[in-house]
Amino acid sequence: MRSEGQIRHQLKQVVYRHLQKRLRENFRQRPQNCAHNVEVVLDPSTGAFVGLCGVLNPDGTRRDVPCDSRIPGCSEMANKCSLFHPLSTKEEVKVAFNEILRAGDRGVIASQFPDIAALLWVLDEVTEGVPTPEEIDQHAELPEDKPTSPSGWWSGLLKKLGG
Repeated sequence: MRSEGQIRHQLKQVVYRHLQKRLRENFRQRPQNCAHNVEVVLDPSTGAFVGLCGVLNPDGTRRDVPCDSRIPGCSEMANKCSLFHPLSTKEEVKVAFNEILRAGDRGVIASQFPDIAALLWVLDEVTEGVPTPEEIDQHAELPEDKPTSPSGWWSGLLKKLGG
């Protein structure tokens, strides 16, 4: 049986991994992740739409270049786009993530993060036991714009765990 300290440590690691995953997903250059992507309805009766680039040209008109992952080649184009701007900042992602954990709804936590819910169940605590992104930041530097490879203490921990 593991000690309470070991379980709390595992909980911090799991929360950190989920936050990292959300950050990586937010900063992945895909059409649906770009703040400039505008959905234009093609057929109101069916609700069919297409994503277009909403960046303004120098003359003030929208570019309206197709940028939709359902169109062949657009995902590759978006991956290399110099105009890409993520939907949310690092801080916005962290705040939204923290709000889910702090809301205390075990059903929501279990549906989105089953491993966190399981560790909380083992600890039999309310969500005060869930580490916040600020607590995690004390131990590791999260990416500003794009994910980076693990470094520092995190790499050492992974080696100790055999990962």
